[in-house]
Amino acid sequence: MSRPASPAQSQRRIAQSLRYPEQSREQSMSGVANPPSDQRRSDRFVFNLLWNWMGVAATLFSGFLLSPYLIRKLGPEAYGIWALCFSLVEYGTFLDLGFRSATVKYVAHYWALKDSTHLNKIVNTALLYAGLVSAGLFTITFFLSRYLHLFFKVPADYLHSFRILIVLVSLTWCSGFVFSIFGACLEAIQRFDLYSKANVTTTVLRAGGTALLLYFGYGLIAIGVLVFFTQGFGYLLFYLFFRRIAPQLEVSVRHASRKTLRTMGSFGIHTFLINISSLFLNQSPPLLIGHFFVTAFVGYFQLPMRVIQYTVEAVGRIGIITNTNAAELQARGDSQTLSKLAIYSNRYSLALFMPLAVALWTFGDRLFKLWYPSMAAYSAPLLPIMLAGYMMAVVAQFSSGMLLQGLGRHQWVGRGTLAEAIAVTVLLLVFLPRYGLIGGAWIVAVCMILNRGIFAPWLVSREMKFSFAWFMHSIYTRPVIAAIPAAIVAVALRYTILPGRTWLQLFEVGVVIGSLYFAVAFFTCLPPEHRSRLLGLLAEKLPLRRLRTA
Repeated sequence: MSRPASPAQSQRRIAQSLRYPEQSREQSMSGVANPPSDQRRSDRFVFNLLWNWMGVAATLFSGFLLSPYLIRKLGPEAYGIWALCFSLVEYGTFLDLGFRSATVKYVAHYWALKDSTHLNKIVNTALLYAGLVSAGLFTITFFLSRYLHLFFKVPADYLHSFRILIVLVSLTWCSGFVFSIFGACLEAIQRFDLYSKANVTTTVLRAGGTALLLYFGYGLIAIGVLVFFTQGFGYLLFYLFFRRIAPQLEVSVRHASRKTLRTMGSFGIHTFLINISSLFLNQSPPLLIGHFFVTAFVGYFQLPMRVIQYTVEAVGRIGIITNTNAAELQARGDSQTLSKLAIYSNRYSLALFMPLAVALWTFGDRLFKLWYPSMAAYSAPLLPIMLAGYMMAVVAQFSSGMLLQGLGRHQWVGRGTLAEAIAVTVLLLVFLPRYGLIGGAWIVAVCMILNRGIFAPWLVSREMKFSFAWFMHSIYTRPVIAAIPAAIVAVALRYTILPGRTWLQLFEVGVVIGSLYFAVAFFTCLPPEHRSRLLGLLAEKLPLRRLRTA
């Protein structure tokens, strides 16, 4: 009988399989029909990612154009109320209890196994739970809307709009809580093309409608009504798309069961802990700022965070696809591909974000002066602090948490996120009145790095039996090395020929930084087999047959 491999030998074998996947032994797929090949799975991963990016691009483009117009037309006070209402209603996520993530997990699992019976049980149980929770939440919000202004410093002129907007945003959130189940199903079966089509349609309608309403002089209430109807149309598209792909689905209460509810709850409770902690992390700063300062300061703090979140969402799409891929690979028993996924999903997320990070670090203040001149003095100093936290903790490690969630090994992820949320809330209560927005930004960034930037990858390295140092080196080293030439050039451009004082100069700076970075990253971040596959995809999709490699 052969002796078990040592951890060092296991790590070397994993590293070798990452470099030379074609030499790896195929995993057993007994009981699963027609498992996709590595090449087909890679192509599908890229295809889904591109569709996800289309949705992100629509959101980013509309936000980039609409946000300054929204602030200019509404004013800082009204914009702060707009942000505050959404922050308040988002606390309804408390009641999710992880059922959306459980829906993604189990729909992906049973879809891979072609089990329509359990698929119907999962979807209908989730719908019944979401419907009951939404009805109760809306009733409570409608009643409390008359009293919320007692906690926040809402100007008297905006009290009526504040109360009505709270009700409208709550109604939108509650309807989405139910119908987004079908969006979760589209994610689970990896039909991100349909998911993104619905999102793009909704984004375009909402952004265009909001611009028209602002142009004709309408205010917060009219925009809230528009958001409700446009989001509702997007939820309808989720439903129609999934029913077309899964005609075996029967929407009926008779398929829901307590047993399925317990099964989903046992998985979802850990995701619920993550969601509720993430909610505190996202909403506690604006709510506490709204309590300690005037509502305009909520907008000052949220603006740089929103700029980062718009861009981070693009690479965050890799993590969402990683979640469903991990669930599928676990169902198929393909642990070898899972190991590759843990490394490359994080590395490529960081590599894709790095040129944008370089540009924002060197020219972020110039961007704010052009984009939001009335808010730049307050918001621009927060950008580099928040950017460091998001890059280290969210961009480079978002796929780590999603991978563990797809495997159902996310218990400690939830506990770590809860500890981060408690630390952020307590520290903000103590230091926010004393150190203001700058102190709040540092608290959020440091706690983020400690938990999601260090603790989460340690959990993945333990689950995958990687050395933690080797895992971090595999993710960070190559993208950082590729960024050094771009950072040097960016600093030189700022103080010489392209200081970034006009939109054209900022565009030219972005082109130079992006071109230089990706030219270097192509050789430093991608292994040879991935470079060959990328060139092959370009040759297939574009009239560049000469790029095809042997």
